[in-house]
Parts: sequence; structure tokens; C-alpha cells
Amino acid sequence: NTSGQDEGYWIYITVVQFLDDTDPFNSTNFPEPTRPPQYTFREDIPLINQIAGVHRLLKAPHKLDDCALQLSQNGSYLDLESTLAEQRDELEGFQEGGRGKKHSIILRTQLSVRVHACIEKLYNSNGRELRRALFSLKQIFQDDKDLVHEFVVSEGLTCLIKVGAEADQNYQNYILRALGQIMLYVDGMNGLISHNETVQWLYTLVGSKFRLVVKTALKLLLVFVEYTEPNTALLIHAVNTVDTKRGYKLWSNAMEILEEKDGVDTELLVYAMTLINKTLAGLPDQDSFYDVVDCLEEQGMEAMSQRHRSRKGTDLDLMEQFNIYETALRHEDGDDESQPPTVGRKNRRRASVGGTNDRRGLERRRSRRHSLQNGRGLTSAPASPSSPHSHRGHNGSFLPFGGQGIDDVNEDDLDILDVDSVLMGSSDLMIPPPPPCLSALPPPPPLGLFGCPPPPPVPGMMPPPPPFMPPGPAQPYPGSPQLSRGTGEPPLFQKKKKTIRLFWNEVRPMDGQYRNHKRCRESLWSKLEPVKVDTSKLEHLFETKSKELPKTAVDGKRQEIIVLDSKRSNAINIGLTVLPPPRTIKTAILNFDEYALNKEGIEKILTMIPTEEEKQRIQDAQLVNPDVPLGSAEQFLLTLSSITELSARLQLWAFKMDYEVTEKEVAEPLQDLKEGMDQLEKNKTLRYILSTLLAIGNFLNGSNAKGFELGYLEKVPEVKDTVHKQSLLHHACSIVVEKFPDSSDLYSEIGAITRSAKVDFDQLQDNLSQMERRCKASWDHLKVIAKHEMKPALKQKMSDFLKDCAERIIILKIVHRRIINRFHAFLLFLGHPAYAVREVSIHRFSKILSEFALEYRTTRERVLQQKQKRANHRERNKTRGKMITDDGKFGGSAPGSVSQEGVLTQGLQYAEDAVEHENMKAVLKSSLQGCSDSRVGPWGSSVIEDPPNCTETDAADEIMERIVRSATQGPRTRTEPRERKRSRANRKSLRRTLKSGLTPEEANALGLSSGSEMAV
Repeated sequence: NTSGQDEGYWIYITVVQFLDDTDPFNSTNFPEPTRPPQYTFREDIPLINQIAGVHRLLKAPHKLDDCALQLSQNGSYLDLESTLAEQRDELEGFQEGGRGKKHSIILRTQLSVRVHACIEKLYNSNGRELRRALFSLKQIFQDDKDLVHEFVVSEGLTCLIKVGAEADQNYQNYILRALGQIMLYVDGMNGLISHNETVQWLYTLVGSKFRLVVKTALKLLLVFVEYTEPNTALLIHAVNTVDTKRGYKLWSNAMEILEEKDGVDTELLVYAMTLINKTLAGLPDQDSFYDVVDCLEEQGMEAMSQRHRSRKGTDLDLMEQFNIYETALRHEDGDDESQPPTVGRKNRRRASVGGTNDRRGLERRRSRRHSLQNGRGLTSAPASPSSPHSHRGHNGSFLPFGGQGIDDVNEDDLDILDVDSVLMGSSDLMIPPPPPCLSALPPPPPLGLFGCPPPPPVPGMMPPPPPFMPPGPAQPYPGSPQLSRGTGEPPLFQKKKKTIRLFWNEVRPMDGQYRNHKRCRESLWSKLEPVKVDTSKLEHLFETKSKELPKTAVDGKRQEIIVLDSKRSNAINIGLTVLPPPRTIKTAILNFDEYALNKEGIEKILTMIPTEEEKQRIQDAQLVNPDVPLGSAEQFLLTLSSITELSARLQLWAFKMDYEVTEKEVAEPLQDLKEGMDQLEKNKTLRYILSTLLAIGNFLNGSNAKGFELGYLEKVPEVKDTVHKQSLLHHACSIVVEKFPDSSDLYSEIGAITRSAKVDFDQLQDNLSQMERRCKASWDHLKVIAKHEMKPALKQKMSDFLKDCAERIIILKIVHRRIINRFHAFLLFLGHPAYAVREVSIHRFSKILSEFALEYRTTRERVLQQKQKRANHRERNKTRGKMITDDGKFGGSAPGSVSQEGVLTQGLQYAEDAVEHENMKAVLKSSLQGCSDSRVGPWGSSVIEDPPNCTETDAADEIMERIVRSATQGPRTRTEPRERKRSRANRKSLRRTLKSGLTPEEANALGLSSGSEMAV
């Protein structure tokens, strides 16, 4: 493994192998070939562009699109979208192979592809094939530690539940074995925590008729509850969901085990009772504790407890679990303060505040058993009430252009470029009202047909436009290079190196005659905040260097795969000139995006639908020559053929775009242009970008420009530094992301401008005139149709429709004039010279800003993606391959990590936690020491035979057994009870309530006193 430089670029030479894991159920752990060849990687090219060469060199059986690259020494996967230079941290230690063995880069199937193959196999198999797949699943998870995380993310747990719900007991046991292996990893346990359906399925299996299924399900639930305390609430939620859906009492599956309906099985009794105690021990408040206990008491828990504890020969572990339950219940009810429960949890809940033991019954809830024992009734204090939520619906009615009225006269009715003399100092500005309907409009309908009043009349004459003045020679700014030369003033920036220049047009101060307009009183550039840039870094990146001559290809023609005949290919290529790129077309068709394609484009694509013969020929030619790109026509047809039901989609879309589309093509672009100008004016991110570019440009140009014309934005991605060849946009984006964390991607905030960039506003005006002509013709058609037989309801419906169309056409004409005038004022606000405002195309202006925003978003995503990848990689390494025995309660992190203050406040209880932790640690260490020598090194390189004490029992199964045994048989040395957060009503258990009844104070508090009409 070596790295070096060849012909000006860095290369990385290493050995490569492949691992045949195309079938995850029939794969090997030994890479091939045994004598691996060497491959030379370019460090400056993304791996996705080099993996085809590795695939071809190894003659691997994988599909090229499914391949990934993995490092043999640590199992890390390389990011194919990045270069090797960007992943140097992953390659640390890769070249130093141990004992003379060289590490290699392994070509294998991607994790997601293998996981989906496993899921598809489980879904589509049955019989013996399904049995083999389920049996192998646990071993697959053991062999590849990265597979567990991907399996959980790809909804593999849902697959296991669906397959297990329809399988017999043997298949369910295989699934539980695999699920146990998943739970041993932190990634798997976290996936189980976020997938409550799996916990629900495990609780459902507790009610199975088969002992081994019940035993394994109880073990997994015990491990789940014991892993972290919040899992207790997840288990209770699962129990409530399952039993409520079935219409059974809560915890009925566990109670059936304790009732011994299927015979005596001490092990199941211990597991079931331990699960109940662990669940109760993890509850954070008293109400939830009593909710569970009362459900158990209603199903006869007291009788079961007395029967087992009074029976001779009862298992000691079972006796201990019943004693734990009874002691915890008495403690919560306040009946036995001297004998606290030996629950292995810390104290967190205290008695209700503000009372002594005499008044305690009035302030807290007690159990059902406590109330029954007092003989006063069956009522226990209710839980805290919850206030209902009210939802109100919002009914909105359509108002064109956001409900803007058209009968008000505003400043936009007058073009700012035509009123230079009026705007100068005239306070009482007379703005002409909108013009009346011209003769080109359709004839008026019958009286009362139009509900809106007619527009006001237009004045007789408009002021003539100012005479055209040719621009004179540009006068330099104060502080510009031309002005500062020869004046003796020091330069604005001290540079040690010569940098490239940005050839933009500086924005000049706004003419005084336009400053009285409300939209031109202050320029955009005057509102920008100055940005401090790293001038030394910019000087290094954009240093002027000698131009490098581009390398010419050996052969002048580019090789392409041509399959279609020339006539068909030319027709498609001509059609492509009026269509967006093929990838955009596919997305637009799949999403029915009417902004990307118009009706004419859809009709054009309908003539290009590829036949099956063309599709097969193109695919065959691509397989024969995978390195040669397809021709443009062939690539377009291949893209179209990848769209399912293409003809049906296009036919449906073409039918949808009828008359209403013509109206929408006029109204929506006007609204988008109006919103787009507001978005640009108020957008903070755009100001950050412009301010950053202005600071960079002033440094590179050595000037003090106040602004530049926004037309330069289309050149920003093309300017590159002379060191890394990265664009000026990349550096500006990095500065904006660093200095302005609240900035956005800009593109998502100027959607109206993006939509305006796809509109020809000259054609829009023609469409508006065409709508007028069609509305007039439609009135004539309606009159002709009304002479014949026609239902009155249909006639009225059509009449109302045409009246609405006529009103909307009038509104559209007025709004169109106002928005165009506002656009002219907006250009002056941006710094455009007045003489050139009329020549600015709305389409081109919007396109420049939209494409720049799209380029900025792409660059920003790339910058943020690199940061996120590094962060995800660091987080991923924290839990990759990490077992639950390495962390948390089951791991080696001692509970002594708490602060000294916490130790002093907890006292004896903390010492007991430490003792219990050391016991657990000793149990798990003993299970691991016997099998530590049986692990297999990477790729089977260091295989040592298993010692005798590990040949019969799998190491993972031994760990699971030790965890369950420690939970059920571990010593309980706690002397302090767990104190729970008391409910407001001082609740007792249901058993105590039924036996003890209510005290007079409790009866009065609940309204059940002797004077009440209700009997207690």
C-alpha cells in the first residue's frame, strides 16, 4: 500500500479483493482472490467514478450499482461520493499491516442492499427455505456488526413481526433468537426502543401455548426493562395497546402464567413475577404504580401471592419475588413503614407535602386492596384529570391575489420612470385611476351580471416619458481605484500577492429624483451589514497564477453508444432542445409538476415514448460497453423507460391542463412576481451573501464599491481560486455558513422567483388578450346553446362561470399593469440605472437569481453534508459493534461516575447501588472470560479453536442467560425503600382499599359521608 504523485495528481496504490455476499444467506467471510491484485486509486476523484474499474479488474459477481468499498483492517465503509483525500482519517493505520500482512480494500455489496435482500427473502419464502433463512439470521447478525444498525433502520423489525405473526412455534423461536442477538447491540436496542410494535409482539408471545416461546419472550422483555428505566413506560404502553385491542384486562398474559392454568412451571413463574416487579420498580409516579397494581389485584394477585407463599416447597426465587411485590405494595400504601421493599431502585418519590401521618389519608391515593381491607368501599382516588383538546377547523374562501382590492388607487399605478418631474418634491401626487374596459373586452352580460362596480375613468392624457439621455462616461466613486490613483491615499487593502479580479458593474448612488418613491427611498445595499472576511485566506486562495493549457484528447470525437437510427435520434434531439434535462422531466412527470412542463412539452414527450424493442437494445448495448456513455437520445429514452406507466401519466396530465390552465398561466406568474419581489427584499440570506461577495470583491479589486449589479451573480460560480480550483461561490458559502448560522439555503425561500423564471411574460400578455377573446366567444356560444334544449340549472351554472371569468379578466389586467410598474421600481431599489430598467427582462432577471440560488443551495448542502458526515461518523463509531454489556448497567462503567455531592446526599443507598453493580459486572465478566479466545479475527485471519467450556453454548446466548439470571436471582441488599412521587389524592392500592375501606376523612373528601345520598 503506497501513495505518491503521478502526472501532477496524487495516487493511492493498494491491493483489492471482493467478497461474494450477493446472497446474504449464502455468503462467505473470506475475500477473493487469495492473491489480490493491485489497483491505483486517484485521490482527487470521487470513488463512485473509480469503483467500476475495481469491479472490472476483480471480475466480481456483484451488480455495479450495488457495490461498496470496505477497509479490511477495521471494517469501515468508504464514502463513495467523496474522494480518498477527504477520507484520510479512515485510512489511518491502513498501510501498516500486522505481521507482514497487507490490508486490502474489499469490494462487497452495500449494507442497504444486503438488508433488503434479507427482508425480501423473509417475506417471499416459505417452508424449508423460510426455516433456513430464519435459522441463519442470528449468525448473520453475529458475523457483521454493521448489519444490525441497517436492519433496524430499514424496518427489519416490522418484517420479523409480520413473519412471526403467521409462523409456528419453531419459526417464532428462530425469530426470538435473532431478536435477542439484535438486542445485544446498542444500535439494536435503540431500534427496539423506538419500535414499540416489537415490544407489543413480545408481550403477545407471553400468552403463547408453547413454553419455550413464552420463556424466551419473557427473557427478552426482562432485558428490555432492565436496560434503562424509561423502557418501563414503553412496556406498559405495549401491554395497554395489546390487551385493549383484544378486550382483555391489562397484564392478563402474565396473570395466566401465575394462575398455573397449564401446569406448574416454576421458571416461568419466576420470570413473570420478576418482570412485574421490574416494571413496578421503574415507574416514576404513584398513579402509574397504582394503575398497574390495581389491574393485577382485580385479577386475583393477592390470592396467588398467599397461595404461593403458604405452599410448602415453593421455589426460593419465586418466594422472593412475591415478597418484593407485597412489601412494595404495603410501603406505597403506608401500612408498613418499618419494613421497606427490597426493590433494586433508588428513592425518587416522597409522601405528599403539607401533612402528618394523621392527615395522610386525605392527601394521597391508596391501592384497591387497601380500600377493600378498610371495608369502606371500592373507590380509589382518581388520577389527575386531563383537559380535552378542542380543534377548530378553518374554512377559507378564495380571494384572488391574497384578497387585494383593485378599486384603490396606489403608487404602483404610475410607472416611476415616467414621472421624474412629478416625484421631485411633489407631496400631493396625483395618480391616475385604472383605465376602463376597452372595446376588446367581451360584450357586457345582462344587467346585474357583474357584481363589482366599474373601474374609475382614466384621465385624458398621460405625461410623456422623459427624453432618452445617452449615458456619459462613468464617473468614479469616491474611494474607487481610479480616484485614489495619484492622490497619495493608501490602498484599502495591503496585499502581498496579486489576486484575480471580479469584473462586476458597481452600483451607483440612486438619483435624487427617484428617492421620493416609497420603494426607492433607501437602496438594498445601504441595508447590508458589513462582513469581515479572512483576507489572508482569500489572498492565498485567489492568487493569480500562470494559466495552465488544457489537455487535449487523443482522439477528437467522443465515444458514445448509438443504437437508434438517425431519423429517430434527430427527432428526439430536436425535441430535447425545448425540454428540461431528462432527470428533471422524470421528476416532473412523477410529481405532476406543472411548473417544469407545460402542455406542449407533454405532447412532445408523447411522441418520444420508447418501444420495448428500443428499450431492450439500449440496455443490451449498455451492458456490453459499460464504460462508454449513451448518446443523448438513447439516454433520454432510457430515462423515460424507467418511469412506470409513462403513457398513462402523460395522458392524464394532458387532460388536466385545459382551459383553467390558461387562466392559471396568467394569474399565478403575476402573483409569483409580486411575492418574489417581496421575498428578495426581505430575505436575510440574500443580504448575507451579497454583503459577503461585496467584501470579497472589494478586497480582490482593492476598491470600496457600495454594491454591484445582480447580473454578476451568474458569474460567481465560474470564478475559481488558483489553489484548490474551488469556486468563489464555495468560499462565500463557507463564510456565510460560518458567520451567519441563521442563514438558509436561499433557494427554498424564493420559490416565487424560481417559478417566475420559467414564465415568458410577453407571452403572458398575449394569453391575457386571448382569454378576453375566448370569453367573448363563449358568451356567443352560450347564447346559441340556450336556443336549444338545455337544463336551466346547467345554463345558470355556465352563466355564472362566464361571469366569473369576465370579472377575473378585468382584475388580471389591472393587476398586470400594477405589478409591472412595481417591478420597475424594484429594479431601481436594487441599483439598476434608470435608463436600462425598461430593457430588463423579467424572465432573465428571475432566471439569474433562481439559478444562483440553486447553485448556492447545492454548494451549501455539500458544505453541510461534509460536516454532517464527519459528525455522523464520530457518533457512529461510539456504538458500532458495541454490545450492551460494554455500557450502561450491564457494562463496565461504574456507577461511581456521579458527582461527590450526589454521593453525599444518597449515602447508604449509593453504596448499595455500587455493590449491586459490581455483582452484575462480575457475572458478565465470568461469562466473557471463558469464551474470549473463540473470537475470529477480521476475514478469518486469526482463528483459534474454541475451548471446551464454550463448545456447547453460544457466547451470545451465555451473555443473555447471565443477564436474565442476574435479574431474577441477584442479591437484594437494599435497605432503603424506593419513594415514589405521590399523587394529589394520596392514592392506595386497590387491594388495601377493598379490605380496609375508607376513613371518615376519605369519605368526606370523596363526598361519600353519612349525610350523602350515596351509600358507602
